[in-house]
Amino acid sequence: MDMEKYLALADVLSSRGFPAQDSTSDVGEGGPGFHLAPLAASHGLRVADPALRLAEVERFRDDMEALAGKLTERWGEPYRVGLQTVRLRTAHEEIPEPWARLSLLVGDVHLWELPERGRWAALGVADLDQDDEVRLLLLVTDTDPP
Repeated sequence: MDMEKYLALADVLSSRGFPAQDSTSDVGEGGPGFHLAPLAASHGLRVADPALRLAEVERFRDDMEALAGKLTERWGEPYRVGLQTVRLRTAHEEIPEPWARLSLLVGDVHLWELPERGRWAALGVADLDQDDEVRLLLLVTDTDPP
């Protein structure tokens, strides 16, 4: 894990302007009111043995906890938020982006409010889709969580 790189990217995304429309950039995806950056991704887990995937998910969760500790030093104590109810709500109500998208990828996040910037930052492990790689994701948005 490249902690300094991830912290520098968190600083950039927490202050960078948002794109006017959905697009990709040098750091990931973005759109009106959000940046979504994959900090790290597994390789080859789409076809790997489930035990290997589970071990990699645990490694990514350990990395998430280590990074969350460093971000907590900068941004204060985070909320720990489960996104399962948000994911379930997408079936019958309109959930604002990027939260609807994030809820389909990540089960729970560390969530910081950055009031001096008018933004929220969420850190989680995208492991819900067994047919996709595992990713450590950082979301920065000005949209309040649902």
